[in-house]
Amino acid sequence: MDQKHIEKQALVVGIVVNIIMVIAGFIVFFMTGLKAMFLDAAFTVISVVSGGVAALLSAKTVRTTKRFPNGMYALEPIYAICKAIFTLALLAFSFLDVLQEAIDYFFFHTGEPNEFGPVVFYQIGSVTLCLLLVWYYRRRNRSIGNVSTMLKAEANGTWVDGMISLGIGVIAVIVWMLPANSPLDFLRYTGDFFITTIIVAVTIKEPCVVLRDAFVELIGGVHDDEETEAFVAATVERHLPANTTFYKVHVFKTGMNFDVQVFLHGKSDDSSVSVADLVASREAMEKALHERLHLVNVDFVFE
Repeated sequence: MDQKHIEKQALVVGIVVNIIMVIAGFIVFFMTGLKAMFLDAAFTVISVVSGGVAALLSAKTVRTTKRFPNGMYALEPIYAICKAIFTLALLAFSFLDVLQEAIDYFFFHTGEPNEFGPVVFYQIGSVTLCLLLVWYYRRRNRSIGNVSTMLKAEANGTWVDGMISLGIGVIAVIVWMLPANSPLDFLRYTGDFFITTIIVAVTIKEPCVVLRDAFVELIGGVHDDEETEAFVAATVERHLPANTTFYKVHVFKTGMNFDVQVFLHGKSDDSSVSVADLVASREAMEKALHERLHLVNVDFVFE
C-alpha cells in the first residue's frame, strides 16, 4: 500500500469519526449554551471540513501534468497554513467572546449560571474518541516515515480538539459538584470563561508549530527531521558514483515530495567521473530512497 493511499485512508476514517462528534457536540451546545462547547464543536467542524479538503488534496497533489511535472505538492503546506491560521482565529474569537461575559459578571454583576450537567457525559466520549484518532493518525503517519504534512496537521488539530474537550469536562465536573453558596460559586457564572482561557493557553502552541513547519516547507527550507536526514545520508553513501565522496546532504520537503541535494567532490584533484556513473548512481539512490519516501528527486552538486 503506497503512502498516498495510506494517507487518504486515514483521512477518511477521521472524517467519519469527526462527523459523529460534530452532531453530538452541537446537541450539547444547544442544550447548555456554553461558549466552550461551541468552541469544541466548531473545532470538530473544522476537522470534518479540513479532513475532506485534505482527502481531495491527497489525490490531487500526486497527479502530474505538463505544467506540473512533479505534482502539486505545494498545496499540502498551503492547506496546513490555512488550517493553522483559521484555528488561531477561532481561538482568539472564542477567548474574546467569553472575556466579555467575565467582564459583565465581575464588573457589572450580570449574567446567567452555566449549565454543565449534560457536558460531563459528552466529554468522556469525546476525549476518548479524540485520543484514539490522534493515535491512529500518528500511527499511520509513522508507517510512511512521518512524511505526511496533512496527517500531521490533522493529528495536531484533533489533539487541540481533545484538550478542549478534556478541559471542559474537568471544569464541568468541578462546577457540577459544587455545593450551593460556596466560595467558588462564581464559577457557575464564569466557568465558561476559565475553561476557554485555559484551553486557549494550552492549545495555542499546536497550530503555531504547524504554521511554522508548513511555512518552512513552502518557502524551501531544509527539512529538519534528524531520522529522515540520517536515512538519506546513509542511502547516499551506499550509492556514490565512483571516485567521489560527499560531505553534506540537504533534504527539502514539500508535502510528500522530497528534493535531495548531494554535495560531491572527487577523491583527488585529478579524479574523473563518468556521466554514466552519475546517472546510474542517481537512479540507484532514488530507488532506495523511494522505499521510505514517496517521491524523491536527487541532484548532485559539485563544489
